[in-house]
Amino acid sequence: MRHIKESDWKYLRKIKDNILNRHCDAILEVLDLINQNRQGEEYKAYFQIYRLIVEKDKEIAITYDDLKRSNAIEKICHMRRNLAMTDEEFSQLSGETQDIVNSILNL
Repeated sequence: MRHIKESDWKYLRKIKDNILNRHCDAILEVLDLINQNRQGEEYKAYFQIYRLIVEKDKEIAITYDDLKRSNAIEKICHMRRNLAMTDEEFSQLSGETQDIVNSILNL
């Protein structure tokens, strides 16, 4: 696997927590919507919430756990695919890293 540039690695480590928090906030908003619209279907809402948490827990783990310089490209791809990393954040990475990520995501 490719290693990203040192400057990209430092930047990614700096913004990772913000991206993770934004990703979790988006998930919590969906959970809130399910909860708010349960009206007489509590078990159905509970089951939807449970399934979503299981699914999103896997997504969070794949995207953010064990972040290393050697797997950073893969992690950035997941961040972009999940719409957690903004265009502005992505634009701060080197052109080389952007090109690699874009080529992977456009396959």
